[in-house]
Amino acid sequence: MELREIISFYHVARLHSVSKAARKLELGQPTVTTHLRKLEDEFGITLFDRIKRPIQLTSEGSIFLELITPIVESVDTLKTQMDYTERRGSLHIGAYPDVVTHHLPKPIQSYLDFYPDVRLQLTARPYTTLIQLVRSGELDLAITSPPPIDEPSLEFFKLFDYKVVLLTPPGHQLLQKHPIELEDIANWPLILSSPESLTRRNLEQAFKDSGVRFDVVLAVDHAESVKQYVEIGMGVAIGNDFTLHPEDHNKLGVVSLEHIFPPNVLGVCTLRGKFLGRAVRNFMDTLVKHLSDFHVHLEEWETEGAVVPGGRNGGMVSVGR
Repeated sequence: MELREIISFYHVARLHSVSKAARKLELGQPTVTTHLRKLEDEFGITLFDRIKRPIQLTSEGSIFLELITPIVESVDTLKTQMDYTERRGSLHIGAYPDVVTHHLPKPIQSYLDFYPDVRLQLTARPYTTLIQLVRSGELDLAITSPPPIDEPSLEFFKLFDYKVVLLTPPGHQLLQKHPIELEDIANWPLILSSPESLTRRNLEQAFKDSGVRFDVVLAVDHAESVKQYVEIGMGVAIGNDFTLHPEDHNKLGVVSLEHIFPPNVLGVCTLRGKFLGRAVRNFMDTLVKHLSDFHVHLEEWETEGAVVPGGRNGGMVSVGR
C-alpha cells in the first residue's frame, strides 16, 4: 500500500467519480483506477459499487474511508505547513560590491515578490573574503568566481562568463596600441581593486612572472569608484567586463585583455554538505533565471576610440560610432 493509492481512493470517494478525482490530482484516469485496484487486491475487499452511477462506496469502502481520512488530512496539513515554511526563513548572501549594486536588485525584487516574508541579508566583499565566509558557514551562498581548485569543501555552479578588460580615459594613447601588453600597461599609474580580489591577484602574478614593475595609485573594491578615477585621468585600470554598464558609454575606453588573461566565470559558491533550506534553493533558482544568460557585448561598446579583439589592424577593431 502506498500513500498515493490512499489519496486517490479518498478523492474518488469524496467526488464519487474516478475522472473528477483524476483531474483534481492531475493524474491520468487509468492511473487512479490502478490505485483503487491495488488497494482492493491488497486488502481483499471491494471498495466501490461500480454498477451504480455515480459510483458508491460499499460498506467495506465506507469503513476504509473512515480509517484513512485522518491520514489524508494530516498529509494535507503537512503540505500546507511546508509551503508556509518555504515562504519564510532567512538568507545571507555575499557578492562582489558591483554585483550587489547592479546585478542583484532585479533578482532580489523578483524573489521578494514571491517570498516577502524571507529575511534577506547582503554582504558586499572581495573574492578572498567571500570564500572565507562561505567556508566558515557565515554565508549561505556567495556570488563569486570559482573557489580554488584545492578547496574541496566548497561547491560551485556557473551563472555567466566574464572577461578581464583594460579601462582608460576616452582617447587614451593605449587605445592605439595593438595588441596591448603588460609592459605597456605598467607604464601608466594603475587603479586596481584590493589585493583580496581575484583579478588583482591574477594581475600581480602576471606582472611577477613577466618581471614587470608597476605603480598602484589607488586600490578600491568598488568598481564605480575605479571607473570615476579612470575617467578623470588619475590612471588606467584593469577590471572585469561585468562592471560595465550603459551609463559608462562615452566615459571610458575599453579593451579586452583576453589575450593575456583567460575568460573566467561568475557563479554561486556554497559550502559542501551544508543543508540548503528551501529559501536558499529558491533564491538560487531565481539567480539562474535572471543572470545565467548575462553577457557584455564589448563589440557594441560606444566609447569613441575604444578597441576590442577580433578585427583588422593587428586583431583589434574600433567600436566607436
